[in-house]
Amino acid sequence: MNKKLHTPDWIRKALVISVGHRYYPLVVAAIAFVSTATFSFPFVIVLIPAVLLSPRRWLLLGLLCGIASGTGGALLVEVFHCLGKELVISRYPDLLDMEKWRLANQWLQSYGLIALAVIALSPMPQTPVLFLYSLANPSGIGVLIAIGVGKTVKYVILAWLTARYPTRFVDITQRPE
Repeated sequence: MNKKLHTPDWIRKALVISVGHRYYPLVVAAIAFVSTATFSFPFVIVLIPAVLLSPRRWLLLGLLCGIASGTGGALLVEVFHCLGKELVISRYPDLLDMEKWRLANQWLQSYGLIALAVIALSPMPQTPVLFLYSLANPSGIGVLIAIGVGKTVKYVILAWLTARYPTRFVDITQRPE
């Protein structure tokens, strides 16, 4: 089943309204923070249109969004740690059943924060991994650095590719006629 993800309307409007302003990269970074801290939607569906709207700012967008995502990830680990395992599992019971959960658990046990950085760099969802990491004695600074570095590298590469080869990221079936 091919499920397409679309940028929420309120985010699309915020990007279009702010693209001409000097604070545009900060608006996009704030969205990255909220996306990671709430795990409400994958941020990549925002980054690509954000770069397409302002391709000259690809590097700044990639850097700021990676840092914001790292900060959001560190906050999420602290929230998970404070809420406790039982409450989180009761609200999100499908987290423990995911195959990716078991793979992330093995990686975290073997490699710690380096695994967290690699997972942040990869297309794997990081929320189950952050929850798993929060069950131990988490290092907020370690999470901030690991996710920040992984997401920054990922977002800078994706932003560069989007700015350099924009037609690869535009769905021609969605263009207005």
